[in-house]
Amino acid sequence: MRTSLRHSLAHDLRARIRAGEWRPGERMPSEPELARDRTVSRSSMRAAITLLEEEGYVSRKHGSGTYVTHRPALQNDLGRNFGVSTQIASTGSQPGTMDERAEAVPAPAAVAEALGVEEGEPVSSLRRVRTANGRRVVDVTDWCRTGDLAPEDLAALGAGSIYDALAAHGLIVDHGVAHLTPRNAQGEVARRLEVPSGTLLLTIDQVDRTADGIAVLVSREHHLGDAFNFTLVRRGPGDAPEEEH
Repeated sequence: MRTSLRHSLAHDLRARIRAGEWRPGERMPSEPELARDRTVSRSSMRAAITLLEEEGYVSRKHGSGTYVTHRPALQNDLGRNFGVSTQIASTGSQPGTMDERAEAVPAPAAVAEALGVEEGEPVSSLRRVRTANGRRVVDVTDWCRTGDLAPEDLAALGAGSIYDALAAHGLIVDHGVAHLTPRNAQGEVARRLEVPSGTLLLTIDQVDRTADGIAVLVSREHHLGDAFNFTLVRRGPGDAPEEEH
């Protein structure tokens, strides 16, 4: 599937939502209907709707359909689990990949604990520098069990999504828990991102799990501090008394 087609279809649907063709809470036409309307495959339209879901424009309800959301769509909403390519594309930049390295490595302690394997046991690792219009903006390392994705599977991804690769093996990521830490670029990270030592980074450590709670992916992403803006919907306080700060 061509990424340009997926984003073109998403752009069209996004514009129709913004124009009020479908109101918040309203069910959109089915994927087959939308695909026939644009004379594209259902898989292409499904990929476009997935982008809108990641951006917060729509939500899917199993067995019911796709609905326009009531809340505003937020760019890089931390409440949504999205891939780095989607994040880069949302800024209007062309995502790319450099310096890929896929291999079996001894599991670091934190990775072993998350994946439920022994520390030092071989796990599959993929390290990539993700680019926006050719600029190095994120240094990403992903780890998973070798029985889920072998190093050769990761090597074949190129700029592709590791979420899609897991899904192709029957491992659908349902949710992830991320920890965000500001830090300064040092050593190999600074070299891979081609920035001076001390450059501000935002590091995101995340564990992704299936719907039944099984961890299938551990990731560490070093983002250039000036490359992205993240947003977050904060609920409340509603009727609860506000705490003193």
